[in-house]
Amino acid sequence: MAERRGLPLRLVGTFARPVVSDAYAIPLMGEFVETALKETQKMLDGYAAQAEQSGIEVTTHAVEGDPGATLVDESRFAELAVVGKRGRNRFAGRVLGSVSAKLSAHGGCPTLVIPAKWESESAEELLAPSQEHPLGDGMAAEPLTQMEESAPREHSRREFANVAQELNFDSEVVVGVDSSSGQVVDLAAQTAQLLERPLTLVSAAPLNAKGHWYPNTVEHNLELPNLRRPYIENLQKLVLEVGEKFPALSVRWQFFDGSPAGVLSEASRTAELVVIGTRGHGGFAGLLLGSVSQAVLNRSACPVLVVPTSKVEGSRAKLRVGTTRSDA
Repeated sequence: MAERRGLPLRLVGTFARPVVSDAYAIPLMGEFVETALKETQKMLDGYAAQAEQSGIEVTTHAVEGDPGATLVDESRFAELAVVGKRGRNRFAGRVLGSVSAKLSAHGGCPTLVIPAKWESESAEELLAPSQEHPLGDGMAAEPLTQMEESAPREHSRREFANVAQELNFDSEVVVGVDSSSGQVVDLAAQTAQLLERPLTLVSAAPLNAKGHWYPNTVEHNLELPNLRRPYIENLQKLVLEVGEKFPALSVRWQFFDGSPAGVLSEASRTAELVVIGTRGHGGFAGLLLGSVSQAVLNRSACPVLVVPTSKVEGSRAKLRVGTTRSDA
């Protein structure tokens, strides 16, 4: 990504000082920190050597401190932050860890979250996100129905045994769209053009949810076009805007009857990249991320680009990649 963007790369390695209750261990903390710094720097030097082979300008920074807080501070001066997803449980690599959650929620720039198990699936069959969901392996997939799309795809796709055609986003950049997604869509379009991939705008709403109940089926079916019209009009407007800014980019849209988190999680099974915005409010990472973005990050099978929807101030001149000792 740094090479494609022509940006310098900054590798950041952090470690936290362990909490000790034994008074005899306290004098050894200085030695521990010194050793940990040396090992972290050694790890960063190895990664830097690999990156420099591509002609990228690389700097490194090894530091003691809270990994999440350190990367959030670094992100305030970056163009893009990159971090792995390493949740500490049997779903590791698919469930958001504390470091990636904090950076995604509080980062001062867009954050690219890469699952540890990315690209490890079979080329013929992919596991559904529900099979690796924290609520249980037997959890049934939620119903998702495509209601409308702008146009058929122009590019060829791989076929997967357990992926419906309308949910097959193979080789595409997918961006989740709501009524205030302008800057998110713009960055998604820039990224799709950079990666030379088609862009698909996706909106979803549970049209058959209890909030849309009608006394009889006929009345409900008659009202469905009115329920989805605002979503369709927004998608059409955004596609036109993208087409004007990026005339060489292949862009289309799809609208689904279902939850946004469910549709985007399904999209992550086959997409090259999923792009989402932060919409939550509050000081806690889960709240600041918003329910949709948090759910997608927890269940995603492909890299997810999280775009802060609030204005970010400060100079951004480098691509930051965060590592901890456990990432080696």
